[in-house]
This record gives sequence, structure tokens and C-alpha cells, in this order.
Amino acid sequence: MNFWTRLVLVMAILGHYKVTVLSKAKEGCGDTCQKECLSVHNEYRANYGAQRLELDGRLAAQAQEKIDRGVLAHSQSIKSKGGESIAWGSLFPTFTSAIKSWHDEKVNFDFEDPKPLSEGKVVRNFLQIVWKGTRKIGCARGPLYGKPWYVVHYDIAPSQGDAAAIRENVGKPKEDDMGWFRDSSPFAQDFENPRQV
Repeated sequence: MNFWTRLVLVMAILGHYKVTVLSKAKEGCGDTCQKECLSVHNEYRANYGAQRLELDGRLAAQAQEKIDRGVLAHSQSIKSKGGESIAWGSLFPTFTSAIKSWHDEKVNFDFEDPKPLSEGKVVRNFLQIVWKGTRKIGCARGPLYGKPWYVVHYDIAPSQGDAAAIRENVGKPKEDDMGWFRDSSPFAQDFENPRQV
């Protein structure tokens, strides 16, 4: 894949462009995949005092439909109804590594003054994982340009601009969790205290 193709895909992930892919995914996210997605979310959530999530078939079907359509961009219809996290590329060989990358946005989050540490820092996916008001998720995966693609739909999206809602819905971590899931991460050698699903 050349530089310009990669740039367009990165911009699509960031929501700047909409990319339609002709090849459709057929892989899906079966029981083991759903359990992996749910388990990793719930382990992180427990560290922030958030209750366990449940799998929701409707949300999983919506997420899989997005992958099957082959559109690598955040869903506009989901933004008004719930939340969505997406990850694509060879940096994410497993669902665990995708969720870890979303969680690790926490390095950009100020827990004392609940907002990103500076303008432009992404924390949306981190907030989505630990948001106490979220109760249900649906997970999907498939190939895109020969690389793994993961989508999670959530029943609720975080109120990113509302400091009071963030204080109410995002607890401080009970322990340092940046090194969790080390062996599922493309940066395994950089972390201590690995955890496994």
C-alpha cells in the first residue's frame, strides 16, 4: 500500500474522509470473539469502578453490518444513538490489542480536571470503555485490505464536553493498568505487569 493510500485510510479512521471499500468482510465475530471483546472491556471497567457490560445482539449486528458494508469511517447514525470505536491495521492482530489501544488514550486524559490534557488529544475511545453509564456492547470484526478491522458499538456515547457528566461517569483507576494485556499488544516489549485474557 503506498503512502497516499495509507494517508487516506488514517484520515478516514480519524473521521476526515469517508472510504468505501469494494471487498466485503465475511469473517464475522463469533462467540469467542464476542467473549474476548467483552472480557477485556470488563476487566478495564472494573479498574475504574464501572459495572460489567453485557453483550447485545442488536449492537453486534449493527457493528457487523458496518464492517460488511466496508465503510471505514465513524457511523453518523450511531453518534446520535450510542457510541462506536473502530480500529484497523496490522498493529491490531487481536481484539484485545485494539481495545488496549483505545484504553491507552488515557495518557491524554486529565483525571483532576476531567478533559483531554490539551486540545486535539483523543480520549473518546478511552471514555467509551470506562463510561459508567454504558451497559451494553456489540462487537464485530472482519478483514479490510487484508488487515484486521474491529468495530464496537455501545448503547451510550460519553458526554465529552460535559465536565460534570465525565466526573460522574469516569472513575480514577484503582491500579496502574497501562501494562495490562502485554502479550496481545504490538508493543509488548514496552510494558511491565502483563495480563492475559
